[in-house]
Amino acid sequence: MNRTIIFFICIFISIQLSSQNLNITDLSKTISIDNIKKDLTELASAKMEGRETGKIGQKRAAKYIYKAFKQANITNLELTLDSLAYFQNFKVYKVLAPCAKIVFNNKTYKHYEHFMLSGFSDFHNKNLKIEFIGTAKDSSYLGKDFSDKAVLFVTRNLYAGAMKSNDIIKETGSKLIFFCNPENPHQIQNIIKRQQSVLSNRLKLNPDKFPTKNPFDSIKSPKHYSMYNNAKSTLQGPIDAEMAAEILQIKLKDLKKCAIKNINCDRASSDISIELKFAEQFLKIPTENVLACIPGKSKKNEFIVISAHYDHLGIKGDKIYYGANDNASGTAALIEIARKIKEAVDMGFKLDKSIVFAAFTGEEKGLLGSKYFVSTNTVPIHKIKANLNIDMLGRKDKNHTNNNSIYLLGTNDLNPKLKNISDSINRIYPHLNLDYKFDTPDNFLYSASDQASFVDQKIPAIFYFNGMHNDYHKTSDTADKINYESIKKVSSLIFLTALELAGEK
Repeated sequence: MNRTIIFFICIFISIQLSSQNLNITDLSKTISIDNIKKDLTELASAKMEGRETGKIGQKRAAKYIYKAFKQANITNLELTLDSLAYFQNFKVYKVLAPCAKIVFNNKTYKHYEHFMLSGFSDFHNKNLKIEFIGTAKDSSYLGKDFSDKAVLFVTRNLYAGAMKSNDIIKETGSKLIFFCNPENPHQIQNIIKRQQSVLSNRLKLNPDKFPTKNPFDSIKSPKHYSMYNNAKSTLQGPIDAEMAAEILQIKLKDLKKCAIKNINCDRASSDISIELKFAEQFLKIPTENVLACIPGKSKKNEFIVISAHYDHLGIKGDKIYYGANDNASGTAALIEIARKIKEAVDMGFKLDKSIVFAAFTGEEKGLLGSKYFVSTNTVPIHKIKANLNIDMLGRKDKNHTNNNSIYLLGTNDLNPKLKNISDSINRIYPHLNLDYKFDTPDNFLYSASDQASFVDQKIPAIFYFNGMHNDYHKTSDTADKINYESIKKVSSLIFLTALELAGEK
């Protein structure tokens, strides 16, 4: 941009921020490090138990945030101080493992215990023939039609077996493929355990009201499971070696030899009874966003939303994931910015548009809180003029040598162009290094936090982010590693940006 134009923008904003007999720039310098440190330390404390969505720690954090808003005399969205109205209550749905069973010789084998199938179709057959093709050499299935049969083969590695099963499906038309690893019978249990862990963390919004698979699906399957999903009508996956031996009426040691020696061990076809039902089942879990508002005057029905997610990963085993940087830091900044804007208004600053302060839950589960906020028209979507989203402040990544830098994403994507405003304010104060390295719409980070929910609605947004570091999503992300002066400076920039955006246009 032409330097002369930048100069006049800076002068204009300086006048705006110093108008109404109140120097807002000077007020921004009084943002309290002590307040930020107190709030962050509390939110990242052991008693918050990692703030996992739907768990007691998250609810303790929600209560703490609402009390901070209320104590600052900042109203809820109903513009009252009624405690309950600060919470936007909704339910997230935990995906439960689908039920399925296989019966052979009056013995029942259970899904996620003896076998694990990947697929989308229910399957029922009381007398299904299962074709054993040994180690699945090409000669054992090429040119064969198994469209009315299930196929079973042995492999020395179940991940390699998943790849081989795709070839078998393509060549034979089989709709059901099993494979087992008799050489390492523990491998399937490790896979089942890992997949159960994925399912236990998988949440989505109400599937009846929010049927879109992505981005409401919260957890994507690991790469080695995605290879199973060759066709929606095909079911495939590993089974327990003892179960395979029972179906084939062969000793486990002989089945193991078959795999080790790479021989086919021809067996006669067996009949099995299969009942697979893959309709998703859900457990409803209550959770809540925490929302507050400072109303504007002449354009009070237009909104600037300042947001931060307050949830994190919770407890795994006996280890707490404190989430100091991710994202107690952004939440503490949000609270302090709200206090300072309230102070400015009480001192006479004219706020034209209303400012909503949104502490979102469920970000770590797939942006669920912010998706719910925008999808339910909590405030009229077409009246939200911008979103300023704060996620991870007070640390630095390998690209920076000090804590005076912050990444801004989204500033060049939608109108109004927020980069010019950010640059102009920053030249007045707080003189940060604004890094636009990742500021492109196709950068994966642009969709990695709650601003993505607003951008999906064509709402301009800025994502304030300190970059990745070695403590990200680890138990070592603790409050003692935070640079609080850095959070203060970024909070000052957001404070000034919000007031500029909320001014008369």
